[in-house]
Amino acid sequence: MSRPALLYITPLIPQSGGNGLAMRAGAILEALAASFDVHLAVLPVAGAAGPVGALVRRCAVRHLIIDPSTTLDPLFALIAAIADPAARAAARRAYPKPFLSCAATGDAAHRVLAWARPAAPRAVHVMRLYLAPLIEPWLRHAPPARPFTVLDLDEDDAAAGERLAALFDATGRPGCAASARAEALACRGLARRLLPAFDRIAVSAAGEATHLAAAIPPARIAVLPNTVAPRPRLPQRPAAGPLRLLFVGTFGHAPNADAARFLCGEVLPALRRLTGRAIAIDLVGSGDAGDLGDLTAAPEVTLHGPVPDLGPFYAAADMAVAPLRAGGGTRIKLLEAFAFGVPVVATTLAADGLELCHGGHLLLADTPDGFARACWEVALFPDQAARRADRAAALVAGRYGPAPLLDAVSRLYAAIASAEGNRHDRHGAGLADQGSGPGDQSGQ
Repeated sequence: MSRPALLYITPLIPQSGGNGLAMRAGAILEALAASFDVHLAVLPVAGAAGPVGALVRRCAVRHLIIDPSTTLDPLFALIAAIADPAARAAARRAYPKPFLSCAATGDAAHRVLAWARPAAPRAVHVMRLYLAPLIEPWLRHAPPARPFTVLDLDEDDAAAGERLAALFDATGRPGCAASARAEALACRGLARRLLPAFDRIAVSAAGEATHLAAAIPPARIAVLPNTVAPRPRLPQRPAAGPLRLLFVGTFGHAPNADAARFLCGEVLPALRRLTGRAIAIDLVGSGDAGDLGDLTAAPEVTLHGPVPDLGPFYAAADMAVAPLRAGGGTRIKLLEAFAFGVPVVATTLAADGLELCHGGHLLLADTPDGFARACWEVALFPDQAARRADRAAALVAGRYGPAPLLDAVSRLYAAIASAEGNRHDRHGAGLADQGSGPGDQSGQ
């Protein structure tokens, strides 16, 4: 029996590992594949394209990867060519679209929809606001001339940008603050223009849904929680050698870069004052971390870059830390640390959106001294830290494993199926089936 087709559009290759966005894309791909024949279109503006892995080959009937350099907005290309850095930054701030929408042009939309149209998708699931323009030609049509559409925001990009701008202001970086504020304004404008056209809006946390409900009818918002697959439980690390802190993130992402600087520049000196024990900080993750190279001037800090397997780093760590001071959504990397059974110290913002209890699952602190004291508490009382880690691992297994996301996706599309009946089976009515079959890998 044939299954309905769904077009899934992502800004990077979905994966079961890697950075948090890739992991969310991968988890949702698996959930969608339980009910649909998934046709995956990737415009890799949030990560290198790279080869597709086993997850995509298993869960997508075919895939298309578009080179973003071939669909770049000419205006953005002109801005990038400005030689003077100050003039280029000013022009970038005046750019009317979100930065990562620079390749989501009309040409890219035409290529995605032309590739998808023969499959007659009954639903379209777009990941992230900045890729929403890729289905704008379909959004202009009223039912029954288009499939049902879901936009997975993951987080409120405009709110996250405003928080980042406030952080830059507070830390004396007015140029960065102006850029972040301009980006937030562009995201707000795109959201105001396109969100009302989608049938459903998805976010990763209930708090994001509450925030968006002021602008979007609550009935149209769904929570698709972030999840992690089970990880091998690690033995408790012996209290020998240096006190080892692990921070995993994409360091080309401004909130993670700021968190690394906060950790190494402010928390580390405070932690030195608390202990005579040697300290080691491992910064592990993908992205352009070139501007963090100066952090390695501290003998305690090692910048590792991306690694194929995080297991050995978690096994060696006394604790995982998440010292974030900006951003939005929920942090998959925090869930991953819990799944490995490693004690966690985080800021309140880093844990926002997750049902966690300070002292029960992790330790929370927001100031350099407070964060350092929390790290030192993990070192002083390893048995208590291990019990917190056990409770956090149990919470993740029950509430943030694959099953809750699969259930949420099923309910989301069940609601859409019900709406289909009310609209007299509107899906696919405007799309001609031109006979493209499963397994077609055109456009790879």
